[in-house]
Amino acid sequence: MKKLLATAAFALILSACANSSKHEHKHPQPQQGANPAVEQALQECQQAVGASQDRAAFDACMKEKGFERPAQAAPAAPAPAQ
Repeated sequence: MKKLLATAAFALILSACANSSKHEHKHPQPQQGANPAVEQALQECQQAVGASQDRAAFDACMKEKGFERPAQAAPAAPAPAQ
């Protein structure tokens, strides 16, 4: 009976850890209206780029307006084989 209870508790802990790790890696969604200057710049750059959806042109437009995309972390190098 103790083994069954311990196994059930362990399974519950593992499922809780698995569920929480899924949400930790998501990027938080920006709040609408958080910064009016950013919102206005986003709209202007989206209109300037138009239907082409050119990411480089959009980033350049935002940089001209004083908003720069944060640097992304470089992927970790694989461990050397032994």
